[in-house]
Amino acid sequence: MKKPVVLDDFLVRDYLIKILGEGEEFVQEFYKDLLAKSLLFQQAFSKERLPSLTEEDLDLILEKIFPARRRRQKIIQETGIERLKRAISDLLYGKAQSWEERVEKFVREIRGVDRKFARDIASEILHFTFPEEYVLWTSWIWDPESESGAVVFLKEEPPKRSMYGETYEEFELIYKQVQEKLIDFGIKVKGYLFVDIFLAMIYATYVDYMTLSTMHSAKGFFPPAGVMARRLLGVIRKEDLLEV
Repeated sequence: MKKPVVLDDFLVRDYLIKILGEGEEFVQEFYKDLLAKSLLFQQAFSKERLPSLTEEDLDLILEKIFPARRRRQKIIQETGIERLKRAISDLLYGKAQSWEERVEKFVREIRGVDRKFARDIASEILHFTFPEEYVLWTSWIWDPESESGAVVFLKEEPPKRSMYGETYEEFELIYKQVQEKLIDFGIKVKGYLFVDIFLAMIYATYVDYMTLSTMHSAKGFFPPAGVMARRLLGVIRKEDLLEV
């Protein structure tokens, strides 16, 4: 496995300062909501409870996954409840030898979304059910095919397909490097959930900037960065629903 690219300290620090500038209450509430999402996944997808999940249970959970939110009923109806639960069980508890093997098997079983969305859904299920074991690797964080995603903004040079990894093991090193740099800059939160928030805010800030730059007249129809970041991580609050 190749040595990972080293991220720029000053860029990590700059984005961290911007995020903390949203206010302590914003950051604490965001983290609390993301922790609640993870606890929901851990409880619902436990070996004991997963087989008894109802359509309503699955609908509630899929609503908290960004690429599934607007497609959740289509996913449930076209995949089928029992097939969907088996796919989730195999994803979480199967004997696959790699992240890719787990995810690809899930992708083959799921209906109602395209391949990229299915991969993102699988990554969220793995990450939020086992937040200490799997990092979050979705296409908005890093997509080697399009050479885009939040981590692109943590390095000055233009991204290349292999820059942040083309396999889960390679990308995991980048994700953990972000975590280590955040710890170095004083973030004391344990685990990976704050890294999720950090990366979501970076990507949402980029979307917000591009909206301002290219779609002035449409700005009112796009949510601000904090709301967009919550949307990406599936923890939208009632007061934000009208903005997304």
